[in-house]
Amino acid sequence: MRKFKSLSLLLLASAFILVNCTKEGPEGPAGATGAQGPAGATGAAGATGAAGATGPAGATGAAGPAGTANVIYSSWASYPIARWSDSTIFSLTYGRVIQPVTSLTAAIIDNGIVLTYVKVGSEPNNVHQLPFQYYFSNATTFENHRSISVIGKIIYLFQVNNGTTTTGGAPTANQYRWVIIPGGVAGGRGGSTEKMADIKGQLYSESQLKAMSYSQICSLLNIAQ
Repeated sequence: MRKFKSLSLLLLASAFILVNCTKEGPEGPAGATGAQGPAGATGAAGATGAAGATGPAGATGAAGPAGTANVIYSSWASYPIARWSDSTIFSLTYGRVIQPVTSLTAAIIDNGIVLTYVKVGSEPNNVHQLPFQYYFSNATTFENHRSISVIGKIIYLFQVNNGTTTTGGAPTANQYRWVIIPGGVAGGRGGSTEKMADIKGQLYSESQLKAMSYSQICSLLNIAQ
């Protein structure tokens, strides 16, 4: 009987321990956030969305400055030998060729500005404003290049000077071009009688324009080089 009582107590104690061990306790506090893991690989780009609707037109901008009206210019041209012996003008020790320019009027001669340029045959990528002297490597022989503007024509003049004599010639490898800027301003600046031109709302004197490089003139007047 005693042995049975001891066994009963043992079973009761085991049941008590088992019940207490399986009972869930209260939730503990949250732990600290762990370190961020490495970024995953970039996914593939999604498909391009459809184009949005066209927005309304913006307001019209202010008008730009006025350009120079009636500026005219020639293309580059070379002249055959026969053209360099024109006998209809005064005699000179120059080869000479007449280039008809019907738009070169008396009004332009009096008030406009005429610019002339040459590309010497041995240096076709360099542009020089006339008058121009081209020296050879010996530093004593040089070419004189000039132009004369008269009503209805431009006369190109060419001469070779070797230090002792001067001769005319026919520089058929050379190329020539002219640019005419009509005068746009009556009178001169500061009491001067120098010719003036109004270009894009700014006044330029003849000496200012002639002091510009060929590329500057082309940019200023919006003409192809």
